[in-house]
Amino acid sequence: MRMMGRLAAAALAALCLVTTSACTGSGDTPSPTQSTPSAAQRLTAAKAKVDAAPSVHLTLASKDVPEGSNGIISADGWGKHPPAFKGTFKVRLAGIEGDAEITSVDGAVYAKLPFVPGTREIDPTSLGLPDPATLFSTDAGLTGLMTKTTSPTVSGQVRAGSEVLTTITGTIPGAAVVDLFGIGDRAGTFDVTYGLTEGDELRQVTLTGPFFGASTSSSYVLTLDQYGQPVTITAP
Repeated sequence: MRMMGRLAAAALAALCLVTTSACTGSGDTPSPTQSTPSAAQRLTAAKAKVDAAPSVHLTLASKDVPEGSNGIISADGWGKHPPAFKGTFKVRLAGIEGDAEITSVDGAVYAKLPFVPGTREIDPTSLGLPDPATLFSTDAGLTGLMTKTTSPTVSGQVRAGSEVLTTITGTIPGAAVVDLFGIGDRAGTFDVTYGLTEGDELRQVTLTGPFFGASTSSSYVLTLDQYGQPVTITAP
């Protein structure tokens, strides 16, 4: 009987080596440990979501724009892929602020300007603007800055309305910012903060640095939402 007992115990031990469920009484198998994605990996995921979206709603706000400077004060509009844009920019020119309704599609930019009848094709640099459609280029646009961000680091969380965003901070060379926005100190460095949703949807981008000269520091906050809404953009 002792021999039979020892044989039974040995058989049970062998069975335990083959399957843990026989020993624990559970059919569940342990899941592998999942590593937390790095800041760079989350930025890559967020870039892919913006680039794949048929359309994105964009707002822009500014802070500490020097008095007397020309440039963008705020904006509200829609961008699409392939790159196109329609919306309204508030700009300051020669100390005067006004709203310009802008449409950019198929490489041409059109504007309805204050105090000027009708809509006409323009050179956006004459208003201190980049071509707004360029913001939605997958390589040279806003998401292109994400690949140029140096030392991205998860820095915490902030609440934005009903959402809690993970913030990722870093720096961007001045040349990359100037190439996109058309203003700034090419030799300078800009601080950037990205706000990502739990699902890695890019919600906010805050850029701070010498937009109006090496001795200044101003900020632009871009908010992206309403991904994939039906939007039609055509030349006026």
